[in-house]
Amino acid sequence: MTSHSISCLTVAVGVAVGLAVTGCKNENYCEGNPNNDCRLHDADGPQACTGNQDCAGGQTPVCDVTGSMTCVECLPNQADACSGTTPACGNDHACRGCTAHAECASSDVCLPDGSCADEGTVAYVDPEGTDNSNCTNATPCTKVDKALATTRPYVKFTGTTDAGATVVIENQAVTLLADPQGKLTRTNNGLLLEVRGASQVSIFDLEVGGASGLQGIGISMPAGNTSMLQLTRANVSGNAGGGIFTSGGTLTVTQSTISGNAGGGVSISNAQFDLTNNLIVQNGGPASLIGGINLASVSGTGAHRLDFNTISANAGTSTVNSGVNCGIVGAAIIFTNNIIYGNTVSGGGKQVGGSTNCSATYSNIGPDATPGPGNINLDPLFTNAAQGNFHITPASPAKNAADPAATLAVDVDGEARPQGSARDIGADEIP
Repeated sequence: MTSHSISCLTVAVGVAVGLAVTGCKNENYCEGNPNNDCRLHDADGPQACTGNQDCAGGQTPVCDVTGSMTCVECLPNQADACSGTTPACGNDHACRGCTAHAECASSDVCLPDGSCADEGTVAYVDPEGTDNSNCTNATPCTKVDKALATTRPYVKFTGTTDAGATVVIENQAVTLLADPQGKLTRTNNGLLLEVRGASQVSIFDLEVGGASGLQGIGISMPAGNTSMLQLTRANVSGNAGGGIFTSGGTLTVTQSTISGNAGGGVSISNAQFDLTNNLIVQNGGPASLIGGINLASVSGTGAHRLDFNTISANAGTSTVNSGVNCGIVGAAIIFTNNIIYGNTVSGGGKQVGGSTNCSATYSNIGPDATPGPGNINLDPLFTNAAQGNFHITPASPAKNAADPAATLAVDVDGEARPQGSARDIGADEIP
């Protein structure tokens, strides 16, 4: 005898041949389903179940007893059924990659590939911790140099960490990750982060900012280095000496913000680079020799790409090309789909200027126009540039105006491209 819920009473089903209850409805009744229950499906659909024991041995080991009464991959309260590169449980009751550190209960570290880190591979830095050299999740350390000295492949930042001196990464492979609002700063004068030698460094979601003094650069890759530095969803802001300065190596920056750096945004000399999907805004000033981007010297083989960036409201001294300055450019550059508009220029300076080998296409450059295939010269209609919001509005002329051959799949916020008939110029895709 099976009991079914009816909106006005409970009726025993299976004994009586016929039953009519005027004004009542069995909300789960589906004739032909197992037990005539809508929540139980036939053999051609998901496996019917009443408990996890009915789902054992398959790829769907959990019974959704409060919903569909079928076997699923996981439930929110049984996420331990998920593992590997799909450790989190989605709303569809399917295992997926993690998207936040909080989804990794044991280590509190979600890795870029969507897997949860093994706690033993992470050095934890937290200003609320203690000055120790263990840097574990239970006893985080307060000193970045001690976290790096563990030689673990991952360093996780929580809160605002004052380095107190230059953080040096030399000949080391390490990934720096951060909780929301995680920040590396330096309250006394000097360079904040230096990447030397043959290091391989990746930075995700960390703010690097607040370096002061003339030498207060946020991130430096000095001459002679062969390092690889990658920033994703990072924020390099408020550094007095400049944002990112590299003289060699390989620099990759994507979905990041470089802003408010008094000495200029990015300066690149004799290095490979790939700058894609970034907001490079409000850098430099009346005394700065660099505005948004300075390509001092470009030569040799390898990547030289400046694509889908928004470069605006940067400034420099008189005659400085304050959007993008092209110095000695002796190698081909992919220079396309950028908004370079409204940077402060004077005394002959331009939005984009310098070497004639630095030629933009499918970009919105102005108010002083720059010739080139697909280029336009129109107000990009930012949401609120005065308040630092450089997303574009639906009426922007940058909408659907990028190179039709472009293949970039997301924008600065991780939203899909294209949203319309074609991709939008600049870092932001209008949703």
